[in-house]
Amino acid sequence: MYHQLLYSAAGIATQILIESPEVLILLDIGDGTLRDLLPMIKIPLDIPIHIFISHGHFDHCGGLFSLLGFFRMLGYNKKIDIYYPKGTTEVEGIIETFNCSYNCSIPFALELTPIENNKEKFLLENKITVQAYKMKHAGSILSHEPLPEILTFGYAIFEGDKKFLAYSGDTGMNENLVELINKAEFAYIEATNEKTQENTFHLNIDQARKLGKLSRQFNIIHTRLDKKSK
Repeated sequence: MYHQLLYSAAGIATQILIESPEVLILLDIGDGTLRDLLPMIKIPLDIPIHIFISHGHFDHCGGLFSLLGFFRMLGYNKKIDIYYPKGTTEVEGIIETFNCSYNCSIPFALELTPIENNKEKFLLENKITVQAYKMKHAGSILSHEPLPEILTFGYAIFEGDKKFLAYSGDTGMNENLVELINKAEFAYIEATNEKTQENTFHLNIDQARKLGKLSRQFNIIHTRLDKKSK
């Protein structure tokens, strides 16, 4: 399998591609996913697509409508599976709008799988297993008190017994996160906060680096644009 970070910036978008001859997997699908994905794949695509969304914030699911619209335009006729935390109204609203907009002219089967349980597993095309780990995250608005926690998942991708890849999504420190990252061949770990900043719903750089040492290799993602420019 092959993996590639397509883009990641806090409050903008995150999207990660995993591809094998049998399946294409996207971990989160923020704004610009279609633009970022097209140079990486061969069109027309003739393998099933599985999309795993960590949570409903716009920077993690905002590119869903345009991606579905593009594959509809191409006449893509394989199945698209979308997995997301149960009750994520943002994802369900996008799908409802897409279905209402195009009704009988969608050439692919679209299957939704709400996830509720910690460590729930999904077997993809009899080849790859994806396991969902509950994370700890909440919404936020600048100059506003933190919003209530929301159901959020990180994902581990397995080839047989090997943990090929781990993705934290947005999260604060928790036991599930440690288990998710531990012994992964590669880990994508968010670090929205500065070194000295700590809260319960995002990691900071030091926390992410410490977690990364539990994996064979890691990449710190979802940092703020103002940090990238320094």
